[in-house]
Amino acid sequence: MPTVTGRVFISVNGQRIRSREGATLETGGINRTAATSDAGVDGFTEAVAVPQVDCEVNHTANTSLDALHSVVDGVLTFETDTGRIYTLNGATSTTPPKLSKGVVTLQYQGKECIEG
Repeated sequence: MPTVTGRVFISVNGQRIRSREGATLETGGINRTAATSDAGVDGFTEAVAVPQVDCEVNHTANTSLDALHSVVDGVLTFETDTGRIYTLNGATSTTPPKLSKGVVTLQYQGKECIEG
C-alpha cells in the first residue's frame, strides 16, 4: 500500500524548525478564474499565485520570535515523510509571529516553489 504524507519537516535557511502537525504548502503558480457573460463561460483569466507555507511551532524558552520573523530572501524547505521536497526560494516571513497559548503561528512566502 502506498504511503500517504503524514508528517512534514520545515527548515528555514538550513535550520530545522519544530513545526506542529497541520503545516500547509501552497506551491504558487497560476490561479485561473472563469470569465462569464450572459451567454455562459467565455474563457478564463489568469493571476499569479504566491508560494506560501503556513505553520505553527510550540513556544519554548529557546524560541526566538525575532529570529523566526527576520527571514528575508531566504530558503525554506518543506520535506514530506514520503520523500518529496519543496523549496521556496526568496522565502520571507510575511507577518509578525502570533503567540497564543504557547503556540506561535508563522507565515512565509517565496518567489518560487521548486519540487524535487
